[in-house]
Amino acid sequence: MKHFYTLISLFIIISLNAQNYELAIVSNGNYNFSIVAIPDFDSSGNTDISDIGFALMVPTGNTDVANLSQFNGRTISSTEVTATVLSANGLGDGTRDGFLINLPPGQTLLSHTSGQQIVILSFDITNMPTTGQLEILTNTDPIAIGLGGSLNSFYNANIDSTTTQDYFGGIVSGQGNFMFDVLGIEDETLSNVDLYLYPNPTQDFAYIKTSAVIKTIEIYDITGKLVRDVKTKKLVVSDLNSGVYLLKIYTENTTIVRRLIKE
Repeated sequence: MKHFYTLISLFIIISLNAQNYELAIVSNGNYNFSIVAIPDFDSSGNTDISDIGFALMVPTGNTDVANLSQFNGRTISSTEVTATVLSANGLGDGTRDGFLINLPPGQTLLSHTSGQQIVILSFDITNMPTTGQLEILTNTDPIAIGLGGSLNSFYNANIDSTTTQDYFGGIVSGQGNFMFDVLGIEDETLSNVDLYLYPNPTQDFAYIKTSAVIKTIEIYDITGKLVRDVKTKKLVVSDLNSGVYLLKIYTENTTIVRRLIKE
């Protein structure tokens, strides 16, 4: 009987530790982005959110993180750590500036369902970079490690009415960065071929209407990873994550590049 209770206790501990929030980047278009937290458990409204922190990395130069929104009326701060400062401390390769984003300790009671996107912050990226990427600095990045964890991501909350703990569960796979060159692609057809992509944005399906003969269509995510290779004019995207995708449409005579937004 003693072993039975020990197993039950261990199961409860594991179940509690499994509750967490992952962070992800969502593109809202026109260099406006959101950072969302995605829980893996339901909350009836007694989840107390305290302080949250993470670092955003952008191409070094004139690019800034600006126009930060508030979270439930609470002000979020942004502190820049330039590539020059990082390099002076032997960190980074001189190509990325960091912005330490912090929601100071306070109290916000949330209700949510598992998998729901909770918008923590919305912001603009200034000066419209066309190369490089926006990314959430991982806790295992050499910069985060070299700074002793001062740029680490965390998500402090009290989810069981006991104590405030860090429930940061990592970054959603494939949604921790955004390639700016995707925003540099115009929505117009980059050739003399008439081609229509609709509906766009879409949730489940997208269709291509053109008189050209399509050989193949490659679909890339915002990280530049090829996620699909199809040969039909009907694109099934219901299983893809929300975000911006780049289509390379190969015809007999040319290649057409288009953006597709998956809601």
